[in-house]
Amino acid sequence: MFQFRGFAPTLALFVATSVYSLQAQQLPLAPGVEKLCSIEFNKDSRRPARVEDQALPCLEQAAQKLNDIPGVKLVLVGVAHPLYDHAETEHGTERMQEDATGIDVRFSDVAAYRAVNAKAYLTQWLRADPTRIIPTTDEYTLARRVIVYIVPGDADFNHNYTKTTPTNESRCTIKPCPIATEDVLTPQPRGKIAPTSVTRAR
Repeated sequence: MFQFRGFAPTLALFVATSVYSLQAQQLPLAPGVEKLCSIEFNKDSRRPARVEDQALPCLEQAAQKLNDIPGVKLVLVGVAHPLYDHAETEHGTERMQEDATGIDVRFSDVAAYRAVNAKAYLTQWLRADPTRIIPTTDEYTLARRVIVYIVPGDADFNHNYTKTTPTNESRCTIKPCPIATEDVLTPQPRGKIAPTSVTRAR
């Protein structure tokens, strides 16, 4: 009888991915919560949390929404995938300190860095108000993206309406601030995306 080595773990991961994604998609959104758009992180495997060129339309849409509706905030939900993000095999198995380049990022930090880096781009290049953007992660969703949600304006670090895990930023902008002794993330550098780069990326 044939034995397919490695087939069972791969099948199990596929099933788990499908179930998690299905659960995440079926979760009802709270009143006042709207899914706006999502940003993919699937082009730069060396820097898995770097905001890519094709993210610009979604980021511009998010910034415009903040300008158009003063009474709302944004929740950025960073997610990662243990198969496609290569878990501990390539990224940061021994790193003890934060890596500013974005190349050596532990898998456990990838989702959080994606959300923090997306927020940094919004605030630095699109002039969005940092106090109105909450970076979070969702360990139950498997993907390589940041999902952008519009939430009511009273959302804060402890209550973001999406039931996702808040990310501690090195510069506290969302009140109340997280505990100072907890690990914090500093955004990784990213230059301004040229519109022509977006056209080429499509």
